[in-house]
Amino acid sequence: MLYCRQYTTVIAITLLCLFGSLFTAGCKLIQQPSNNSSSITSSIKTQTQSLAGDWSFKIDPYNVGADEKWWQEDLNATHWDHIKVPGVWDVYDRYHDYTGTAWYRYEFSPKDINTDDKIQLIFDSVYHDSEVWLNDTYLGKNSLGFMSFKFDIEKHLRKSQSNTLALRVNNRVKRGAVWNWGGIRFPVYLSITPKTYIERVYVTATPDLSTGKAALTVKTKIHSENVNLKQAALQINITREGKNIYSNIVNKAVVNNEELNSFNFVDSFILDKALVDLWHFNDPNLYDVQVTLLLDDKQHHQIEDRFGIRKVETKNNALYLNGEKIRLNGFNMVPEDRFDGNALPLSRIKEDVDLLKTLNGNFARLSGPALPKAYLDYLDEVGFLLIEEVGLWGKDKLVDPDHPLPKEWLKRLVNDHYNHPSIVAWSVGNEIGDLKKNPKALEYVEGAIKHSKELDPSRMAVYISYSADYQADDPSQFSDIVMFNKYDTHEEKLKKVHEFHTDKAIFFSEIGTKLDGVDPNDSTIDPQGLWNNLKQYPYLIGTSHFAFSDYRSDWKSKNLTWSTDDSENRAWGVLTAYRTPKRSFEKLRNFNAPIEELAIKHNKGKQFEISITPKTTNTFPAFILKNYQIVWTAKNKKNGVFSAGTIALPTIKPGDTKLSRMIDIEKNFAKLTANLIDPFGYIVKKVDIYQHAPKAPEIKKIFSSLDTIRVTYDKTEMADEYQLEAVTHDGKTILGKKTINDFAEVTGLEGDNIYSISLKAFNPVGESVTRGNIKKVVTTPAELPPIIWSVASKDDAFHIGFSVSLNDFKYEIQYGLASGEYSKSFLIDTHGATHIPALQPGQDHYFRLRRLITGSVDSEWTEEIKVIFPNENGLSAPTNALIIPAKDGIVLNLTPVQGATGYQVKWENKNGTHTVRTKLAYSSYITIAEPSLAQAKQVEIATVDKDGKVGPYRFVNSIR
Repeated sequence: MLYCRQYTTVIAITLLCLFGSLFTAGCKLIQQPSNNSSSITSSIKTQTQSLAGDWSFKIDPYNVGADEKWWQEDLNATHWDHIKVPGVWDVYDRYHDYTGTAWYRYEFSPKDINTDDKIQLIFDSVYHDSEVWLNDTYLGKNSLGFMSFKFDIEKHLRKSQSNTLALRVNNRVKRGAVWNWGGIRFPVYLSITPKTYIERVYVTATPDLSTGKAALTVKTKIHSENVNLKQAALQINITREGKNIYSNIVNKAVVNNEELNSFNFVDSFILDKALVDLWHFNDPNLYDVQVTLLLDDKQHHQIEDRFGIRKVETKNNALYLNGEKIRLNGFNMVPEDRFDGNALPLSRIKEDVDLLKTLNGNFARLSGPALPKAYLDYLDEVGFLLIEEVGLWGKDKLVDPDHPLPKEWLKRLVNDHYNHPSIVAWSVGNEIGDLKKNPKALEYVEGAIKHSKELDPSRMAVYISYSADYQADDPSQFSDIVMFNKYDTHEEKLKKVHEFHTDKAIFFSEIGTKLDGVDPNDSTIDPQGLWNNLKQYPYLIGTSHFAFSDYRSDWKSKNLTWSTDDSENRAWGVLTAYRTPKRSFEKLRNFNAPIEELAIKHNKGKQFEISITPKTTNTFPAFILKNYQIVWTAKNKKNGVFSAGTIALPTIKPGDTKLSRMIDIEKNFAKLTANLIDPFGYIVKKVDIYQHAPKAPEIKKIFSSLDTIRVTYDKTEMADEYQLEAVTHDGKTILGKKTINDFAEVTGLEGDNIYSISLKAFNPVGESVTRGNIKKVVTTPAELPPIIWSVASKDDAFHIGFSVSLNDFKYEIQYGLASGEYSKSFLIDTHGATHIPALQPGQDHYFRLRRLITGSVDSEWTEEIKVIFPNENGLSAPTNALIIPAKDGIVLNLTPVQGATGYQVKWENKNGTHTVRTKLAYSSYITIAEPSLAQAKQVEIATVDKDGKVGPYRFVNSIR
């Protein structure tokens, strides 16, 4: 199985039907790929023209824009602001907390459009309510801010001339305790097709687990305004890894009575066992479907999509995937960050999913809002079971069986996302079932579940409940499984839900206790206490922790453990809003691992034993491990890897006995690490052995106030924790809290006193030796600067994530293009994150920041921080990439590059130069099933950015 593939698949199109049987109905099963092919030009595929760029923008807090006709072409908008589309306005400091109406304008000139073309203007998502004008013509409105929408514009578009597009957008709708990011958050583009075109293809694939065959139905929806489709035909080709496995011509079109000018072609057939590769979260096999519309025997229009073959079912209160009984775990996610909002560039999508998989997440109601296609595509590729949702929440006027909007929402959701194998269920709402708040909840959920089954009988239909433990007559009765959100006393409430619904499997779709701290060092999540007692209940099929990461919010609560921090970062996550792992990260990864223990112990001489103890069948998670392996590395005192290897593992089932493998370490090491990795390379569980205490880190900067001293430093690889120590003139020692951060503090000091401070590093062997790293510090009435949590650069700006204190009223930033030379200085009043325009894109910047404090002096400046900007050459290559030979190829070990969407590996052998592009971008280990790589003498690696650009190459070291 190839776990790392090139992104572009060359699809061979095999025509297996003779001209004499062109219009013969029926399907043909292809046992062997054919070599006969015909080339398909790109002209018959849908063409797109992006409208991304800098758009004119103006807020309209008093709603005067409509009366003043801000949509008119001849409006003078030269004084308007400019912001990027796609994107959200809240990431700009000047609009950081704006809720209300805003306007966008954009001028564009389309290219290469013919009079016979069908032109559609497509918005993938505009939050939340929007109205659209083109060249003074009102096109319409959309009130489903998470979903895509489109308009036919060929009658209004001026081809090869300037056009003016205007939008009125309002973000006042807020669903849940999340931020209502406003704006054109996903791509906008023109879609150019023939007037008669393929609108969508739906593939329903159902495996027969007893025979190994699979029944497939390919339903293709055609839009035709002026063509008689009785003389039309449809060519269907299905490929797997570039090889044709099925081809057929279908010539019967059926009128779709639900939509005007709509017709359906349907093809049903059976795939033989030899052609069926099931989709699984550990082996996510995907198929490509290509559908071509034939008019007068000529290829007219063509679309392509992907799908998977898998079977998800519940029986006897248990969950089964492809006949395998599984118990899974996951994480709920608010898909956003503080630097991009919820606009979600591909680099953010990949980093989040890679981290999610590294936390052993495999099943969740991942997000309330609908996810973009790129997100779902990546979940399909790396394997994740997902529940998508109509995002009703709490007390909601849309909880009404007669309201048309939820029906439309569900219909669009199913239509847009139908072919994604990662989606296993549709949810009709979240926590809307309290009958006192929503009296029509029972009728709504019952009707919505029925509607979901009509739209897609192949998937489960569910409802997410908060009331299933105290309402016997809860809407959960209509759900295929009980999806249950609850915080605290989980075991007691689980048993109550089961009492009400003894015939249903139960999934904790949200589970948690309280907010967990904005500071990564303050995380207190206890997985054992949270989950351990739950594994004994066989009807509980899984849990999903809330949440994967912190997210922006202004939610306040009388209960301080539920109230959002002043930074506007709501700290539910095991990662911060800037994606820094908290202390709970390793705890949760280890607890969620599909094995009980990974251990290393010294045997004799150079031998070390690595052992794996599988989990039992009655725990979380529980599933079969296929194609997993151990990768181990031995490092010297200078943090260099001098020895490494991989161990291929047999199939491991829950309840199997302990297994052990021996490795030889050639010489003394400072740190030995063993990782259990899944077939892609994601770390499932890790264990370290140290033989030396760490070296003391060098203190970079010292800050002090009346009662606190803070130091910053660069972390050392051999250290797990750090601690600052202060000693008074009379020998009294005051210890700071141990920390995993890159700063340390000691508090409880007395003002105007001299302290001798030292910074220590720790690992299980012991602590570092100070050796002269002692500094004299005086506590003064100064104020400490903000903590810089994260810095990231974009094409024309950089972002800073920083700490917020209660009495801060402003922050001052100074920055420039040379160290110590600050040409810009201004005040900001954002909370937790700021967006700073670049002085010169592509050139590195330097900045420092300080707090302005009510009733006190300004704080000290932070240390100067360098911001590295991307340039025209692309992103830099990983600096420490390492190739470790594996059974069928290599394991690539690297430190991920921020902003990456993957890496391109290049090597040469006697057959020439070869390249492969990785799928994973933010995993420390990436499996590449290419045997020739293990023998290649010169291997280079480059980073791929969000636009697919390959940066400069760097040579990769190899372990032989």
